[in-house]
Amino acid sequence: MKVFCKKCNVELTNELVELSDRELLTEDDGKDFLPKGYYFVSDGGYFTASEGKIIINLKDLINTQNHNDFKRLNGCCDLDGMDGINKVCKNGHEIGTVKKDCWMPHCIIFESKLVDPK
Repeated sequence: MKVFCKKCNVELTNELVELSDRELLTEDDGKDFLPKGYYFVSDGGYFTASEGKIIINLKDLINTQNHNDFKRLNGCCDLDGMDGINKVCKNGHEIGTVKKDCWMPHCIIFESKLVDPK
């Protein structure tokens, strides 16, 4: 499976496989939430308001850039995602929220209404 921007159909990820072993998820600060090459559809047990959303490793993210609204790019050491969607596709369409600060596990949470898994 790959994830695409719903507005312009640009590829946002490498090829991904659904993660079936939840033991591979980690909530350790500063570590990848899930291994590279996998996606996880949240059941809401991880990250606030993430139920039903696709979560991937940041190393699988392609054709993206940071949001142009600098107010969305807050964090201590990197992006914390506390101020809303902070990642856009290379064409500037909002797609999801990167969580990559020192005090949290690292990932991107795609907004279901903005991306298309194929």
